[in-house]
Amino acid sequence: MGDMANSEELQLEQQPYVFSNAITIPTTPVNTPMSEDSPTQLPIHVTRNISEDTTSDTVTADVSRDEETPFPTIGDDETDIYTALTPNTILVIPITNPSAFPIQRIQEVQSQRYPSAIITNMLCHKTFSGPITQVTADIEDGSINHLFIRDPRFISALGLVAPNFDTIYLDTNKLKVDETFTIRILPGQRPQKLDEWIMGVLVSARHAYLYWLDERRTADPKHAPYATEAKAIARKTGRRWPDVMREIEVVWRPEQESNGKHYREDRTRYLGEDPTFPEGAEDGRMVRSMFG
Repeated sequence: MGDMANSEELQLEQQPYVFSNAITIPTTPVNTPMSEDSPTQLPIHVTRNISEDTTSDTVTADVSRDEETPFPTIGDDETDIYTALTPNTILVIPITNPSAFPIQRIQEVQSQRYPSAIITNMLCHKTFSGPITQVTADIEDGSINHLFIRDPRFISALGLVAPNFDTIYLDTNKLKVDETFTIRILPGQRPQKLDEWIMGVLVSARHAYLYWLDERRTADPKHAPYATEAKAIARKTGRRWPDVMREIEVVWRPEQESNGKHYREDRTRYLGEDPTFPEGAEDGRMVRSMFG
């Protein structure tokens, strides 16, 4: 599931051709899985898959035990597998700690609509000499089966760094303040059919503070948020109101501090938007907000 090329993601029934030739790439001692009976380094077997409708190779790494396979030395022209790869080749690297993905930031999980959803497998897709192109994940007990992460900012926040690109080191500083996500179902699918394999793309959700500014009809609210406002926003967005309230307060409080101007003037960076409203639009809204 995780080694599909981009252009075939909507062709659910079509399987890529798999060539019989396998390439062996040695892993590093730091991230190499070990077995109890053998502490030696395990090679990664890489199979090249080429679909009918794509010009890119997809190389899928599968960690497995092979005592007969020698360990090639990267850099040796006779054994360096990279010399045989075209510039369009995509390496598909299994991520060793998929549980480190912040699944609770996905709103449908945070809201308890899918409380048992877990990430079972994750793959890092990258060109052998270039950037990561996407990260994919298999989800169990969620609204979809397969998730694509393509936003460069999200990928950067996962911290998949050289030399192996196989371990998540989450950097929340690269996300927006208390950022959450939604899943956009890819077109041509029928999520209502429970027996179908559904795919979606991770997208940033609009911040609750922005909805709250819409409720107040001002970019510079003078009074703290009320629970009734959070509940109204929660009903509108399908979330739990305590999550909405927390998300509002995590922005409201620093904006009211002595250096709050810094946050207010950089909302595009922290929140993704910097909304504006007509002067005086807040006046007729406050009583309704206070009493629900």
